[in-house]
Amino acid sequence: MEMIRKDPYYIKNIEEPTEEMQLAAVNKNGILLQYIKKPTVEVQWQAIKNNVWAIEYIENPTEEMCIFALNSAWNVLKFFKNPTEKVLLKAVSVKGWAVQYLNNPSIEVQKIAVKKDWDSIKYITNPSEEVQYIAVSEYFGALKFIKEPTLKVKRKAILENAEAINYIQDINEEEMKLFLEDNLDIIKYKASKLDIQWVKEVIKVKLSSSYIDRQYVLKFINCSELSLDKDDFIHSYGSREAKRFFVDYKLSY
Repeated sequence: MEMIRKDPYYIKNIEEPTEEMQLAAVNKNGILLQYIKKPTVEVQWQAIKNNVWAIEYIENPTEEMCIFALNSAWNVLKFFKNPTEKVLLKAVSVKGWAVQYLNNPSIEVQKIAVKKDWDSIKYITNPSEEVQYIAVSEYFGALKFIKEPTLKVKRKAILENAEAINYIQDINEEEMKLFLEDNLDIIKYKASKLDIQWVKEVIKVKLSSSYIDRQYVLKFINCSELSLDKDDFIHSYGSREAKRFFVDYKLSY
């Protein structure tokens, strides 16, 4: 015992150390668990309390042990052979990136992962529309990590930030029309590739709607990429609501 107290690594030289010896060693350095052939549960616990990475050397850690270790280091998950759903949920709630160590994680695990860290979507193969939607709701830039985003997800990302248009490939005319209706600011990123006359027709229909929102009207007013008489345009094609928003804006300056 005295030798172990002085040098806990001495445990390597003892064929069948007593539990007292084992505890003395792992209380000094939990990683020394790797040199103990058949540690008791108490020894295992003391080892991971000293250093959670010692869980690598526990063949079948209990669910409680796994959760304890994850609280300090999410990536110890890579050492778990058959973690329970509860353990998986804990892991991704600590760090979404933990999903990278999982094969076929449940939808619930995926959802918690992207809510915790939006960019963990890059570690999920073929995420469902629901998971994609949550990710871009957290941050529009998640779109760049989604190989085949659905139209609903693309629109949500653009609603969050027009810059999301830069992460969408092969946009057809119908999609572009929807994106323009969702967020007029995409013109800032696509002006050189758009037929402005066509854009005006899309905006004309949008502004004529009685369900037009104030933010869209303000974006129209402040859009420097559109060279037209906006007062006249609103007067000619805007709905009552659009005209009211326009007048309110003018009166506020």
